[in-house]
Amino acid sequence: MKFEITKNELLNKLNFASRVATSKSLISALSGILIEADDMLNIYSTDLETSIKSSLKAKIIEKGRAVVPAKIFINILRNFPESKVSVALDINTNQLKVMCEKSVFNLNTFAIDEYPEFPTTYEKTKFKIDFDIFKKLLNKVIKSASGEESRAILTGILIEVDNSSLDEEEKSSSSYIKMVGTDSYRLAFIEEKIDYSGEPIKVVVPNKVLDNIVKSDYAGKTTEINIEENQISFSLVNEDGTETTIISRLLSGKFPEYKQLIPKEFRHNIILDKDKVSEVVKRTSSISQDNIPIKIEIGDGKMYVSMNIKEIGSSNDEVDIAYADEKIEIAFNPYFLIEGINMLDEEKFIFSVEESLKPVLIRNVKSKNLIYLLMPIRIS
Repeated sequence: MKFEITKNELLNKLNFASRVATSKSLISALSGILIEADDMLNIYSTDLETSIKSSLKAKIIEKGRAVVPAKIFINILRNFPESKVSVALDINTNQLKVMCEKSVFNLNTFAIDEYPEFPTTYEKTKFKIDFDIFKKLLNKVIKSASGEESRAILTGILIEVDNSSLDEEEKSSSSYIKMVGTDSYRLAFIEEKIDYSGEPIKVVVPNKVLDNIVKSDYAGKTTEINIEENQISFSLVNEDGTETTIISRLLSGKFPEYKQLIPKEFRHNIILDKDKVSEVVKRTSSISQDNIPIKIEIGDGKMYVSMNIKEIGSSNDEVDIAYADEKIEIAFNPYFLIEGINMLDEEKFIFSVEESLKPVLIRNVKSKNLIYLLMPIRIS
């Protein structure tokens, strides 16, 4: 194997592929990345749960394959100047020779037969979606998924596609893609109309897979999604013919029935200014440590925000609001509250409260396709 390519082109693809390369497996080759010089240069990585294949254009001098140690190879490339990189495999020693200007490295490689084959896909339930829309939807819900492996199903994002909408006033015959993320303390939901006429879809995709897609450097217009019985694949095709394919196992288990968790009515629906409330909460919680709750008191045309930490001190702030009903006292994890407010798209938002220990609903004033449900914290 021998090829030539510019440093940054190769480094960008290796950085993306390395997201799933793992050093925690008993199979040492999984800490590596498979590089294949064929008609194009193909980059493979896997942790046996998720697999990535990226193609890019390079000057292929001799075809071949090698599994290289991911971290070491990436570190070498990072320290090269922005210039042409030459890579060649010595089939006698199985060492990879990496050259850039006057720098020369010889790297040991893993046995090629230890590296798993890239998963096979079969076309079953397939649809396309505008990539910018897909990315926007993911960005709204990803942070609400759990990071606790003890409840594995909550580490995923629920993706549904059918002709129903959470907005009961929406009576169109369109199809909707819906995404839900929850860690049991908060729940984020968003939906969007899409062009789809197939059977209803309901799957839970690992959050880390979707996060990789969001952080990819893909600049194309659409992503093609194919759903099989136990796996899902995402195809990102660039205009120059290069392509990235991400294949992941689906999570099994019962995802919470989110529609039953979202209250239909609240005693108090308060319209607030997004930027003003966000700034006040951020300032007040700047002394926060270890998720100390932030206390909110609403009444007499004011929202009072405070935090009290015995070892540090206290902070207090307020914002004028249009509210003259009964006094409300409630407390939240400040970071969860800020994330909920920041995911909104409009200048004003509705803060819906039933009582101090029941979930609060945060949503846009005009658009009804996005909601954030947040559990309060009990304080003395």
